[in-house]
Amino acid sequence: MSCEERDSRRVGPISRSILLNQLTAVVLLFLAVVGCKQLQSLGSPTVLKSHDGKFQLTVPAGWRENPALNEQADIKAAFPSEEMYVIVITEPKADFTSEMTLDEFTKITRDSMLSNLGSSEGTSPSLISVNGNSGEQYELQGSVKNVKLAYVVTTVETPAHYHQVITWTLGSRLDKNRATLQKVIATFRPS
Repeated sequence: MSCEERDSRRVGPISRSILLNQLTAVVLLFLAVVGCKQLQSLGSPTVLKSHDGKFQLTVPAGWRENPALNEQADIKAAFPSEEMYVIVITEPKADFTSEMTLDEFTKITRDSMLSNLGSSEGTSPSLISVNGNSGEQYELQGSVKNVKLAYVVTTVETPAHYHQVITWTLGSRLDKNRATLQKVIATFRPS
């Protein structure tokens, strides 16, 4: 047996061992990532309440309260790994004249959002019910600081307040995330 043949036999098993170790490490990393994602989905939902404790929203496992999202919002949460966000802005009816209606509130807030988005477009509001309260829902798409975003916005009327439940995600993820955003919106209710 030549030296070259002996060396190739020594290198062969060592190379296979290194390759096997690397492959094992990759498989273990993959399983860890999949396991973490499944654990997140198995966790329990979180109930978030407004500052005054009068209203609440339930977010799925993995979502976390995020105070930095909006100064005006009473409830604010995010699921950054999936690029999903929600805020709730509440306005007392006492701050408006008696002529204010849910329809008018929706028009004012929708127009304001559209004016703050670049290259914006949106659907017309449709009537919905959110836990027995009258609401209107629409979608908007546009850009903020050169990032394309998609919003599912619901305005809700309760006896003494108007609310905006604003959810959003990246424009490219709307189809994937729409059902989750709708589920979050559907949990809004008085405490």
